[in-house]
Amino acid sequence: MFSPVNAIYNAGSNYGEVIISGRSSPDILTIDGSMQYFQAIGFDRECLGQHKGTPQSANLGDGKGEVNETAVIRIRRGDAPVLGTCIESLTGGNHFRVFPQAGTNALFLATSAEEDLSEHHTIIPNGYDAGRDMLVEAATGIHHGFDAKHLKRYTYKTEVIIIEGLLNPGKQGINHDIAIDGRVAMLTVTINGDERASENANPSPGSQTQPGAAVPSARQGTTLRSSARRSTRPLWF
Repeated sequence: MFSPVNAIYNAGSNYGEVIISGRSSPDILTIDGSMQYFQAIGFDRECLGQHKGTPQSANLGDGKGEVNETAVIRIRRGDAPVLGTCIESLTGGNHFRVFPQAGTNALFLATSAEEDLSEHHTIIPNGYDAGRDMLVEAATGIHHGFDAKHLKRYTYKTEVIIIEGLLNPGKQGINHDIAIDGRVAMLTVTINGDERASENANPSPGSQTQPGAAVPSARQGTTLRSSARRSTRPLWF
């Protein structure tokens, strides 16, 4: 069961603890482009493309209602291109589910850190926040990737801000009775030389910043306090 939380729709567990902003380079927000980016920061598709379990769904407040995840992405252990996520399936670690938001093309990522196979992939204590932090640490900064289909190399720059006020801290309505701190990491990913990134998403109803507020860097240990608690409209990214 998924329920709206503070003008952003949170899918009963941890959906939206990481968001790839719609202001990122347009290619990042496509299926192929996002996968190339995930591979560049050390993640990949599930082991041999196999998925067990029922797809999870979420309502992102974009008028589409409940939509299923489009991918489950796992950390690539040992930097093994093919089998690295198989190792993660055995040993546990970080993974996330991808939900695109219609209109902005922003990607909402449901992050979590899990136990190994012997523990049936149970979410670790503090696993939702830990999954977010692991993903942010892996993504922040400069990374290089390769598009084998088009034989092109890419350089990605990822900037992070931490937003407070979008999700309620605590464990009310959270799956597995695991508390979250309520912080959301918003990633803006640009491909080197892509001048379209800043124009990719227009500001829209429900701005996440106060008028005149500075946008700090998460690496500076600062946070952005959101006005979303007082908004009755969906938040757009």
